[in-house]
Amino acid sequence: MANLWIEGSSHSGKTDRVVRQFCSWTESDFAHQSNPQAASQKVLVLAVDSEQRRQLSDRLMLATHGQYPVTAVTPLSFFRDEIRLFWTLIVKNLNLKAQFPLLLRVENEQELANQVWKDRIETETLRMEGVGRDRLVRRLLDLFLLAAYGGRDITEIPVILKAGMETNAVELPSETGDVTSEIEQWQEVGEALQEWRAYCWERGLLTYGIITDLFCQHLLPNLHYQRKLKQRFKYIIVDRADEMPAIACALCKFLLENGAQGMFTFNPDGSARLGLGADPEYWQELKSGCEIEKLPRTNNTLGSEISESVIEIVSEPSLRFVEPYATVYSIESVSRAKLFRNVTKTIAEAIASGAAKASEIAIIAPGLDNIANYAIAEILRKKEINVSPLNDQRPLSYSAQVRSLLTLITLVYPNLGKLVSRDRIAEMLVVLTEAIDPVRAGMLADYCFAPDLEHPQLLASETYNQWNRLGYEATQAYEQLRQWVEQQSPKDAPLLFIDRAIQVFLKPRKLSYEHTATLQSLIETAQYYWQLGYRLDLEDAVILENFIQLIRQGTVTANPYSPNAPEDSVILATIFQYRMARLSHRWQFWLDASSDLWLQGGAASLFGAPLFLKGWNGELWSIEDQGNADMQRLQKLLRDLLDRTSDRLYLCHSELSTNGQLQNGVLLPFIEVSTTSL
Repeated sequence: MANLWIEGSSHSGKTDRVVRQFCSWTESDFAHQSNPQAASQKVLVLAVDSEQRRQLSDRLMLATHGQYPVTAVTPLSFFRDEIRLFWTLIVKNLNLKAQFPLLLRVENEQELANQVWKDRIETETLRMEGVGRDRLVRRLLDLFLLAAYGGRDITEIPVILKAGMETNAVELPSETGDVTSEIEQWQEVGEALQEWRAYCWERGLLTYGIITDLFCQHLLPNLHYQRKLKQRFKYIIVDRADEMPAIACALCKFLLENGAQGMFTFNPDGSARLGLGADPEYWQELKSGCEIEKLPRTNNTLGSEISESVIEIVSEPSLRFVEPYATVYSIESVSRAKLFRNVTKTIAEAIASGAAKASEIAIIAPGLDNIANYAIAEILRKKEINVSPLNDQRPLSYSAQVRSLLTLITLVYPNLGKLVSRDRIAEMLVVLTEAIDPVRAGMLADYCFAPDLEHPQLLASETYNQWNRLGYEATQAYEQLRQWVEQQSPKDAPLLFIDRAIQVFLKPRKLSYEHTATLQSLIETAQYYWQLGYRLDLEDAVILENFIQLIRQGTVTANPYSPNAPEDSVILATIFQYRMARLSHRWQFWLDASSDLWLQGGAASLFGAPLFLKGWNGELWSIEDQGNADMQRLQKLLRDLLDRTSDRLYLCHSELSTNGQLQNGVLLPFIEVSTTSL
């Protein structure tokens, strides 16, 4: 049978077609094998993220009554697993130290790279104009990943940046020899990345960039690995190829060239990850070797009715006049605060009147800042309407319980006095005890806390000469906590101490899911951080101090919301989150419709991303090129979102942005042909 290329817009039935074809494979092949389940595991299924992987895997299992399990993975998880599985081969070929590889979390990758490049950054040999230290480090690490995604060797990065970047993208270190200075600057970037790769290789550390680079440059070209790969997979299914990196396409090409049968779905209006590693144009090279099925657009969406005229209005607003759309409304205000109230009022009235259910409504924004996220959610919840922020993550440091546990640590382990203050002590007393209110906690922190760089400590309540003002219950609670701290030994492992403190002070309160998940994330982060610290030969005291500072910086996050959100709830999401989750609703509210952020698609591209696409022509990436790319992305975005709503669209905008500036975004012509609601 020929390979199959299934192309269609959102909700056109691409996944249904995949399931039917998979069932056909089971009947024509797997069912006739001596071990059908082993045969079906030779099906490699690539999905864009873990949630889509789980959903597709479940659908395939249900369709075949669980008889034919498949190997379902995301590209990154596949690369990671392959690197681990063939680690001894990589160690041998690259002559690395034989040690089990350790995957770095993003926050640890950033921290370590900052240390590795410390001298380069401080001497300003490694710099970019207008870019701070942390952002510079993140940008370089992203360049590494983009290069690996595109199948490029790390040594090519300086050449690519020199050819494709504007001359003024980097502040030149001298006024003479501009061209030479620029070349040296990009060369410094390349040398820094090679230094980082060598640092990770030497210590057996894996990042997503390191993993993808190893797979692309050293594992996939290896003949021994290729023989194993051909034996392991006879079928390949790629769901949403338009969101996949080029290196995943190279993997598929190899399997197809060696007898595997493939099936690919592609959304021409997708590519939400373009600029974040996806290379949809490169994937279309597979079409010529496939039987192509183009699925028709569904008729019961706004997209089928108005998408082409909307795109024409936005792209060339002066070309034609359009009567207001019957299904598109606008909610307008001067300030964003008023806009939030108007939007929530409209939603509450619609739910109260029965015009729409909460589960049929989605609020979508190009970017959700903390103010918008909190304000909208709180207003709706006060109206007894459930709200489910999509993939909402908050720093662990936002949790009062986490902050209090970190403060408690400083009272037991030595030389942590600089990390504790009276305010932190007062908060800890309120959070870890139920009998001490903020006023009494403040008095205890002022009079019974003895700061010290080596051994800060809590003093007896009698130290306060007016201790009787504390009250019996507060005094007892304080003394119990103080005595418990004195009983702890700094010789105990910090991980054991954290767990013990949770069991004593927090677990008896029957914590909510949100608090339990946050504390679980804290423990998992601590376990990993100590494992990494030991790999780097750091002492416990150094690891502990760095750990407290890392958590307080807010770089470690956790999802405080239950994975099983209430069914009857309004979805609150960014454009990128909404599209990646493949959601659809009867009613959509596009927040901040007059913002310039809509032109960016709701997800800013990584630095230099267009230069690492397979289709880049090797020439300078100009402002005009960027403008054309932004407009093409906007057109796809509009088609995709309109295909995901069936009844009504609200364009919600304010004249002023958060910083008080007038908003004049690309969607204003669209807003002008909508029916004013509020």
